[in-house]
Order: sequence, then C-alpha cells, then structure tokens
Amino acid sequence: MHSDDIMSGETMLYMPEYDAFGNLCTRVIERDYQYISKLAPTKLMDYNLRYFGSSLRGAFDGSKMILGKLNKNPIVVHERSNIVWFPSKSPLHPECIWFAVQHIEDFQVVDKKSTKVYFMNGKDIIVDLSFRAFENRIQRAFLLKYKLEKRTNHLLGQPDRVKGYQRMATRSAVFEDKA
Repeated sequence: MHSDDIMSGETMLYMPEYDAFGNLCTRVIERDYQYISKLAPTKLMDYNLRYFGSSLRGAFDGSKMILGKLNKNPIVVHERSNIVWFPSKSPLHPECIWFAVQHIEDFQVVDKKSTKVYFMNGKDIIVDLSFRAFENRIQRAFLLKYKLEKRTNHLLGQPDRVKGYQRMATRSAVFEDKA
C-alpha cells in the first residue's frame, strides 16, 4: 500500500479505472490533485475503513442497522470527522464509483440515465446514474449522518443531561428523608 491510499478529509471520489494490463484500479480524486491507486475502488474503501478501525462489511452492517435494509446504503467512514460516503452502484460491480457526500455541491440531470455532479472545488463529473437515483443516494447519506449524530448525542447524554441530574437529585432527597 502507498501512504496516498489513506483517505483524508480532502478525498472526494473513488472512480474505477483500468490500467494498461486490464487491472481494475482506482482514480482517487482529492480536492486539489488526483492519482491512481492499484486497488479497486471497493477494496480501497475497505482498506481505508480497516485503517480507521472498521471494515466495509461492518460499515454496511452499521448503516443497515440505522437505515434499514436498503440497496447501496451509504457508509460512515469516520464518525468523529462526520465523513460519509455512498456508492453509485452495488459495491460488487466493477463500475461502482464512491462519493464523499461532504464534497458534493450540487447535481443536475444530463439525460434519463446520466447526472452531472458538481463538487465544492468547482470540478464536476458525469455519472451513469439517473438524477432520481443519485438524489436518493444523497438523501440517504444525509439521513445516515443525521440519525448517527442523534444517536451519538443521546449516548453522550447531551439532550437529557439536566433531566437525568434532576431525577438523581430527587431520588437521593427521598432516600435522605427516610433515613
């Protein structure tokens, strides 16, 4: 593996590309530059998830737990940094493109089967995916982010912390009165 194979917050897209020998590789598009990884897009995604302490299977299982069983679920790559990606097709399909949702600025219809995706850095690409399908994938990615943030806040006790302390104070006062 090359150190460039580790994604950062600047990584926007994993796009399949074949090398001169017919091997499936990945064009990694960063905010300000791009390069070719020798790993296929889905293998590169799994490698990065493992690097950050998970796996592609684990990310899909977590997404399924939060969103329910859907096809082509988005995944959380790094929860603390709020990095969520989604596949254009089944990750098993060699033509699957992976998108980092936080880098997408907008998208528009090209034709019935194609969508133009605009990124925050001013670049764009056309993908073989209908506008409706692309829109659904983005919406699910944001829903995953929202639900995960809500669960994380609940875990940290942020929304109900005061109520919890009030309940504990009331209970201890009741115990003191009986003693």
